[in-house]
Formats: sequence, structure tokens, C-alpha cells
Amino acid sequence: MKHKLKDGRVVEIVSLSAKIPTRWLLDYINGIIEEDVWLGHTKKFSMKQQEEWKKNTLKAMRKGEQLYFAALYGKRILGSCSAGRGTGRDEDNVMLGIAVSKDFRREGLGEFLMKHAIARAKSKWKPKNIYLNLAAPNKGARKLYGKLGFVEIARFPKWVKRRGKYYDFVWMILR
Repeated sequence: MKHKLKDGRVVEIVSLSAKIPTRWLLDYINGIIEEDVWLGHTKKFSMKQQEEWKKNTLKAMRKGEQLYFAALYGKRILGSCSAGRGTGRDEDNVMLGIAVSKDFRREGLGEFLMKHAIARAKSKWKPKNIYLNLAAPNKGARKLYGKLGFVEIARFPKWVKRRGKYYDFVWMILR
């Protein structure tokens, strides 16, 4: 599906598939890590690690446990949004994750990706809760999540470390 950004650029939103080159995924995620905005990882991935991640993600998608959408612009991934169903007693809950490359932020892409992932997750799993987490200083993300209806439900003080400093970690739920 095509999506027009605020600045007029058009991106294509696709589900992850074997057809998407692993090199594109690697360049994308390592670019996000370089920007030092993704607190989950601080070290770049190798091609082997990215191939393993792709294999596992495609397997989870086939099993109906995960959704993963990528935003393509030419031969480049510039954003992604995932939704993962919980397991065991957590199976009625869905966790979202999103990342958008720096030069495509504030163009409406994150909002579009999240709305798409939320709609698909609701349709596929009918979850009791849809939730996400983030570092408290990420004001842009908090603003977007609030706009979409997420509210803070928990805060872990000084939980994540970035550049030698600890920050609060926030959990939000869609209302």
C-alpha cells in the first residue's frame, strides 16, 4: 500500500517477506542504532545476526504470532512497525514497536504505520490490551503515542542507560 508523506514523498508499506533484501534491513536498523535513539541496542548488527532475526521474524509471522511492516522508499527501508502477540498468560496482549529513520520523522509516517499495525492487530488477535514502552525523554514518541490514545500506566525510575546517564522507562497502553 502507498502512503504520501506531508512533504509529498510517497512510500510503500509492505509486510516483511523473504523478498526484502536482508541488506536493506541491516542498513536500516544499523542506521537507527547509529542515531542513538533506539535504547534496546547499542551495538550494530552483523549480516549473520540480521539474517537470523529475519528468519525468526518470518517464522513468527507464519505462526501468527507477529506482524512486521516496513516502509520502503526506493531500495531503502526507512521505517518499521511491529506487533507481537504475548505468550501463555500474556496471549491476549499485543506489544507494539516502531522506528523511523531520522530524515523521515515528523512526516506522518510513524502515525500511519502505528495506525496500520493497531488495526491489523485488533483484527487478527482481538487483544485485551495493546501496549508499548519507551524512554521517558523521547518526547516526540510520547506525543505521537498520546495522539493515538496511549496513556502511561507505569514508570520505572532510572531504568535505562544512555550515554552514561539513567532515564525513566515508561509503559503505555492504548485506551
